[in-house]
Amino acid sequence: MQFLRDDIDRVNRESQEKLNQLLLNEFSVKLGIKYEEAQLAGRPKKRLLNAADIEALKPFHWGYHFDRVLDRGGFDAIITNPPWEVFKPQAKEFFLQFSDLINKKKMDLQDFEREQEEILKDTEIASAWLKYQSYYPYSSSYYRLSIDYANQTPIINGRRIGTDINFYKLFLERCFRLMRSGGECGIVVPSGIYTDLGTQRLRRMLFEQSQVTGLFCFENRRGIFEDVHRSYKFIILTFEKGGRTESFPAAFMRREVNDLEKFPTYNSVDISVEAIQRIAPNSLSILEFKSQQDIDITEKMSQHPPLASTHTGWQFEIYGEELHMNRSRRFFRNIETRCPLYEGGMIWQFNHQYSTPTYWIEESELRKAFLAKRAKRIKFSDEVPDNIRNDYEVYRLAIRKIASNTNERTLIASLIPPFSFAGNSLSVNFPFFHDEENYNTLRLSDAELIVLASLLNSFVVDYSLRLRMTTNLNSFYLYQLPVPRLIEGDPYFSEIVERAAKLICTTPEFDELAAEVELGSHADGVTDEVDRAKLRAELDGMIAHLYGLTEDEFQHILSTFPIVPIKTKEAAIEAYRAFAPLVGDREILDLIAAKDENHQLEFKSTARWDLVENKKNVAMEEAVMKTVAAFLNSVGGTLLIGVADDGSIVGLQPDYQAIKPKNRDAYERWLTTFLLTAVGKDLAPYIHVRFAIVDTKEVCQVTVDRSPRPVYVNFQNKETFFIRTGNQTIKLENPSEIMRYTSTQWSNP
Repeated sequence: MQFLRDDIDRVNRESQEKLNQLLLNEFSVKLGIKYEEAQLAGRPKKRLLNAADIEALKPFHWGYHFDRVLDRGGFDAIITNPPWEVFKPQAKEFFLQFSDLINKKKMDLQDFEREQEEILKDTEIASAWLKYQSYYPYSSSYYRLSIDYANQTPIINGRRIGTDINFYKLFLERCFRLMRSGGECGIVVPSGIYTDLGTQRLRRMLFEQSQVTGLFCFENRRGIFEDVHRSYKFIILTFEKGGRTESFPAAFMRREVNDLEKFPTYNSVDISVEAIQRIAPNSLSILEFKSQQDIDITEKMSQHPPLASTHTGWQFEIYGEELHMNRSRRFFRNIETRCPLYEGGMIWQFNHQYSTPTYWIEESELRKAFLAKRAKRIKFSDEVPDNIRNDYEVYRLAIRKIASNTNERTLIASLIPPFSFAGNSLSVNFPFFHDEENYNTLRLSDAELIVLASLLNSFVVDYSLRLRMTTNLNSFYLYQLPVPRLIEGDPYFSEIVERAAKLICTTPEFDELAAEVELGSHADGVTDEVDRAKLRAELDGMIAHLYGLTEDEFQHILSTFPIVPIKTKEAAIEAYRAFAPLVGDREILDLIAAKDENHQLEFKSTARWDLVENKKNVAMEEAVMKTVAAFLNSVGGTLLIGVADDGSIVGLQPDYQAIKPKNRDAYERWLTTFLLTAVGKDLAPYIHVRFAIVDTKEVCQVTVDRSPRPVYVNFQNKETFFIRTGNQTIKLENPSEIMRYTSTQWSNP
C-alpha cells in the first residue's frame, strides 16, 4: 500500500510540475505578467517569472483533479462560504507576529509606521516582508487579465474601472465556471455583491448567463457570525447556470436565521431585472427593496438623471480626496488661521459648524501645489494663466463619507465657506470646469449649489441612497442618485433657494452668498431651531412634489426613517399638502380650457411686466386693479395672471423679474398688498389668491367675491368707479349713472 501511495504522489508531483509549466506559459507568454520584487525603498524590480514563482502560489489544477467531472460539463452543485478578505498585502496582519505593541484594529497609523520601521531593522524580517509583498502583484495581474476571471473588473461607459480584488468575487466567478449548464450554486457572500461597483460585471454575468433563484440578506445584528461586525450585511445567493434571469425573490436586513426557512414565500419581494436596468442602467446595482412600493417609487424617481450625468443640465463632480488626515498631516496647524480644515463630524445638514475645527491650514503652504493640480486637470496647451483660481476659493458642497443606512439620516451635506479645506472623511465638489475656455467658470451657480444641497438633504433623496449603500458613501453611490437639474425659473427653484439660504447663511462667512441670492446677510439667516425645522419641512414637502410623489408614497418614504422624530415627519407631510401643485385642478383647467373671457373671467399675461417693452410698466398694475375693482362692484369673478388672451400659458416668471426676491411668496405678498391698498383693507375677505402649476408654469388665480359696498379706486389721480359688463371692464363717469347703479346693486332688501 505504501508503494502505491508513493507512486501516486510521484505521478501527482510530475503532473503538478507539468501543469505549473503550462500555467507559467500562460502568465508570462499569453498574459505578459512579470514578477515585481518589492524593495524597502523605491520602485519594485521586474524580472521574468520562473517555475518557483508559480509553485509558490500552490495552484490547484481543477482539470487534473476533477477531469471526469469537467469532461461532462462541470459540477452539478456547489455550496460554499468563501473568504471575504481583500486580496492585497495586510501590513498590520504581517507585523502582528513580530510585535506585541501592534494592534490590528486600534492603532494610530503614525504609531504603527514607527513600530514597523523598528521591526524592519531585523534583516530576516525585512526579507520576509519584501517576499510577502512580492507575492501579490503577479497574482493580482493574473486575476485581472485571465479569461477565467473576466468579470472581476467593472466597465462603465466603455472604461475599465480599477477596484480591489476580493476573494468572494473570485470564488463566485470560479464557481460559475466550474458548474455544468443547469448546475446550481449556493454561496455566502457580503452584500457588496448586489451593490458595489466592483461586482457590476458579476451581476451582469448572473443576470445574462444564469437564473438567480434567491437573494437573502442578513444583517449580523444578532451575531450570526461571531467575529463579524454587528452592522455587517451578508447574503445567501442561489442561482442556476444557464438561461437568463427575468426576476428573482429577495429579502433584506433579516436578523434571524429562522427567517431563511420562510423564504421566499414569506415577506419577500420579487425584483425584475428589467426594473434594475431602468433604475441603474450602468451599475446594475440591486437596491434593498422591502416592498413593491419601494420599486414603484424608485422607478418614478429614476425618471430624473443620475447625479453623474453630463448630458442634462449642470454638471457635478467630487474630489476623490482633498487632504488626507495622515499623509497631509504636516500641513495641519493647531493655531487658528482663516482656513479651517473640515472633517466629517464638523457638518450636519445645512450646518457648517456642527462642531469646531481641530486643525487649520496656512493657505500659502498649499496654494502653489493646488494650483498645479488644477492646471494639470485642465491641461493648458500654453502657459498657465495668472488669474486661475483654486477650488477652495469659492463656496463648495461637502458631503460626509462615513454614513450608515441605519442612522437617523444617511446623506449629510452642507456648504462650506471659501478658503476652507476638507479632510478625507468629506467629499467636496469641483466648483470649476476643467477646460481652457471656462477654467474660472462655476459649474453650478451659487443658487444652483444651494438647490443641490437641499435635494441631497431631503428625505426623498436620502431614502434613495439608503436603498443602495451600507456604511461608506463613496462617489459610486452618490453619482447614482436621481437628481432634477433645477435652474432659475423652474417651479420651486426660487422657493427652495430662499428657504435653504436662510438655513445655510448664519455666519459672516456666508454674507457674500446671502447677497448673491438676495437674502441680505447672515443676519437674515435663521438660527432658531423651531423656525429652522419649519423651513426644512417646507423644503422636504416641495422636493417630494418635484419628484412627482403622491402623499402615500411620501408617507412611505418617511416611514423608512424610524429614528427621525414623529413630529418632524408630520411637519413634512403638512408642508407637502400646503405646497401641492394644482396641476389637474378642474376649476383652473376648465377656466383656461374655455379660452373665452366673460363677465366673470379675465386673463392677464402679466401684472407688472410689459412683455413688449420688456420692463416694468405701471399700466399693467392698473389693468389688474381695474379688473378686481370691477369684479367687486359686479357679481364677482376670477382673474388668471400668467395666462394670455388666447389661453396659452405665459407663467409668472416675467412678473418675477419685477419682484424681490423673485419667487411665489414675494409675489403673493406684493399682489395682496397692492390690491388691498387700492380697494381697501376691509375687503380682504372678498379677495382670494392661489397658485397652480399648469404646463410646468406657475399661474396665479385671483378669485373675487361680490363686494358688500361700492368700491372706488384711484385711477389717474381721480376716484373712479369700474364695473364689469360682458368681457370688458368699463368706467362709469356720470355721477347720476353711478348713483343709479349703486342703489340697484346695494339696495336694501
